[in-house]
Amino acid sequence: MIKTLVLLIIITAAVNAQHLPARNADNVNTAIKAVRNFAVAQDKQLHAAGCYVISSTVAAIVYNKTNNKRRALLSGLGVSLLVGAGKEIYDIKNGDSNWDDMLANTIGATLGVVTIKIAI
Repeated sequence: MIKTLVLLIIITAAVNAQHLPARNADNVNTAIKAVRNFAVAQDKQLHAAGCYVISSTVAAIVYNKTNNKRRALLSGLGVSLLVGAGKEIYDIKNGDSNWDDMLANTIGATLGVVTIKIAI
């Protein structure tokens, strides 16, 4: 599970790193402002919250049915990310699709399964 989360973080960082300019004080401040704006954006909070609810619910249900912690956590994470990706695919033609939404989905899904991992 931890390896999967680290892999997701590395992939996300690699995708976003190519868009960042060289490091200096102005660019670091710009990056900090971008992270702050990302964190307080209502749309991103809704994406994270939705995936949190889905992943924690699915993980809890699967654990109650199977008593298999690993299967429960992977199922919760997988279902949540699939739903989030489906929403982004839908948004390609019907809304505003972007990678930041998938990042918020990943954060919410991860927090949801971590919560269940702590609880079980």
